[in-house]
Amino acid sequence: MENHNKRFARRDYGTVEMTDLERHDGKFVIAPKRPTGTPEYLTVAGSWPHDGPCRPDEVALLLIDFQSDFIDADGYLAKVGGDIKPAQEVVMKVKPILEAARSAGVRVFHTREGHRPSLADLSKYKKWRSQRAGAEVGASSETGSTFLVRGSPGWDITPELAPIEGEEVIDGPGYDKFMHTDLEHCLRCAGVKYLIVAGLTTEVCVSSTVRGATERGFECLLVTDGTAATEQNHLRPHIDTMLVEGGIFGSVADAHRVLVAFGSMGSASASDPPPTGGPEAPPRPPTQAGDLECPSADQVTAEEDPEKQNLRLQLRIEQLKLELNTAKLEAIEDKNRELLAEAAWKSSSESVTSSGVA
Repeated sequence: MENHNKRFARRDYGTVEMTDLERHDGKFVIAPKRPTGTPEYLTVAGSWPHDGPCRPDEVALLLIDFQSDFIDADGYLAKVGGDIKPAQEVVMKVKPILEAARSAGVRVFHTREGHRPSLADLSKYKKWRSQRAGAEVGASSETGSTFLVRGSPGWDITPELAPIEGEEVIDGPGYDKFMHTDLEHCLRCAGVKYLIVAGLTTEVCVSSTVRGATERGFECLLVTDGTAATEQNHLRPHIDTMLVEGGIFGSVADAHRVLVAFGSMGSASASDPPPTGGPEAPPRPPTQAGDLECPSADQVTAEEDPEKQNLRLQLRIEQLKLELNTAKLEAIEDKNRELLAEAAWKSSSESVTSSGVA
C-alpha cells in the first residue's frame, strides 16, 4: 500500500487529486485519497488536521476581504485591471460553506482591508503604488465610494457573505490580517487551533495571511475554489506553494469536501447523545504527526459501500502492521541494550582483574 504520510505538489500543475473529508465521532478529518481522476491538486497525505479530527470549537472559518472593492465593477480590483469575474464566482462557492459552518457551530471570522478616513495609516509607498496601478487608495470611484477607506460602500463586505451577530470582523490596513490587528488574540481567546481559509485575493491577502497564521502555529486549510487571484495565472502557483516540503503552509481541499465535513459536524452536534461519565467528554488521546485515523474492524458497518469498507479495512491492516513492526523494533532495541550492558560489565570485570594481577 502506498505511503500516505507525505504531501507533495506537482510543479508542472498536472493531473492531481484533492484530499477527502470524513466524519469521526462528531469531528471531521480530511482523509487521504489516492489519485483516481483528473482534479487539480494532489495531496498524498495523512489527514488534515495533521494530529487527527478536530472539534467544531477548535476550528474557525476565516473569510478574507470579501469586500465590494474586490468584487464590484466599480471597485478597486477592477480599476487596477484585475479580473473580477472569478471573484464573483468564488462568492457563490463560499456562500454555502459559510451557511454550513454556521449550522455546524464553527466560528466565523471576517476581515476587511481598509484605511482610516484620514489616511494616517496609509504608507507613502502604498499610496504611490495604488495611484500608479490606476486606483489610488483614498480616491473616489465613479459611484462616489472611496477606494479601501473604512466606512465607504466599497470597503464593506459583499451582502452575500455579510457577517451576522456573533461573528467577528477584523479591520486592518495591511495584507497579512495578523498585522496591526487583534486577530491572533481573538483566535487564541476562542481556543482556535485550525483555520479553514477562503478569500480575496490569493496572491496578496490570502497568501500573506496563511503564511502569518502558519508562523503563529495555526494549521491552515485553503479552499482551492474559495479564492481568486488578481490574475488567474497567479492562482495555481500560489496554491501549490502551500504543499511544498510536505505542506509547509498547510493543506488544500475544494469547496465540496469542506461542505461535506461541515455537514457531518452539524448533524453530529445536533444528534449525538451527551457523553457519559460527566458533563464533558474525556479528552482524546494525542496522536502523532502523520498518523491516520483508522477505525477498528467493528466500526465498519454494513451501511458503507464496499469500496469504503475495503479502504477502511486496508487502513486498519496497515495500522496493525505498523504496530507489529514497532513492537519488533522495541524488542530489538531492548536486546541491544542488554548486549551493550553485558559487554560493558565484561569490560569492567576484565579491567578490575587486570588491575588486581598488576
